[in-house]
Amino acid sequence: MTYHRPLVCLGAMLLLASAGGATCWPRHAGLDTPPPVAFPSPPSLQDLVAVVNAGSQPIQQLQTEGATLTVQGLPPLKSEIALERPRKFRLRAELLQFTGPELDLGSNDELFWLWIKRNPDPAVYFARHDRFAQSPMRRLLPIEPEWMSEAFGLVALDPNGFYEGPFPEGEDRVWIRARGQGQAGDLTKVTVIHNKYGWVLEQHLYDAGGNLLAKVEGSRHRYYPLEGVSLPHRIAVQLAPSQPTQLAFHLDIGGYSINQLQGEPARMWELPRLEGYPLVDLADPRFQPPGAAAPPIAVHTPSVPPANYQGGAEHNMAQHQRYRGYGSPPPAAPAGPPRGLELR
Repeated sequence: MTYHRPLVCLGAMLLLASAGGATCWPRHAGLDTPPPVAFPSPPSLQDLVAVVNAGSQPIQQLQTEGATLTVQGLPPLKSEIALERPRKFRLRAELLQFTGPELDLGSNDELFWLWIKRNPDPAVYFARHDRFAQSPMRRLLPIEPEWMSEAFGLVALDPNGFYEGPFPEGEDRVWIRARGQGQAGDLTKVTVIHNKYGWVLEQHLYDAGGNLLAKVEGSRHRYYPLEGVSLPHRIAVQLAPSQPTQLAFHLDIGGYSINQLQGEPARMWELPRLEGYPLVDLADPRFQPPGAAAPPIAVHTPSVPPANYQGGAEHNMAQHQRYRGYGSPPPAAPAGPPRGLELR
């Protein structure tokens, strides 16, 4: 079986979500309500952690209305996205209603799957989360399933973790940096936050060598007064820049239903069984992508390594702060944080 780049690229889009649904669609009345000001003065680290978590914790389920997926070189795809934290997710897309589905990406607590109607090797590709973490495919997609919901701004900052910052950047944003361990090894995450409203604007994720693994930007935020949360309505994603499997795409979202599922949840999170499309396990030892025997080529991105993120001019590593329960700070790094965000 031949391994094709679209499979890698679209499979990486599983970063985007954990899925859910809704029994009613978003209430558009009131969406023009101005969001409350979270930080009347420059925020401290404790302020940032509290506000970001307060904007994320109330949301366990999201479902989109009128979403469009755009990938360079392809026509826009009408999409439906549902997520339920931490791992349940479904993205289905079609070109036109009468042509039928073109794409089905999903995840549940046990496994994830990918189906592309026009893939040269027609199949429903899937893998268990635990087995995929140890498979050769993991080198091509070094992304954690738990990061999926963070692309929608549902970021949870560990109140017992160590962060560097906050550091001002421009007129309306600050950023913080965290270092941690993932299945792919040491990781550095930079989160850029609006310094007035507390929105998560960008997330950048770097590996131990300073290579950018993923970048997400959220914009066009709207405030949902009944739930007291703000959500991005445009999400732009870059995956593995400068790598053979690089991909850039964006989602435009008309509105959200929050904590209300439409449809049958039991079926929403099921692995699809499609006539004419066999099930192929990406974590099966017999599944060998082309070039799997050769070591991957490391591509370094020195312009934005995690220890050299060039943020605002006022950056000063002496601004490192300790938050309660934090261990000793990470090793000293050159001035400047990595620009971007890490998906948790």
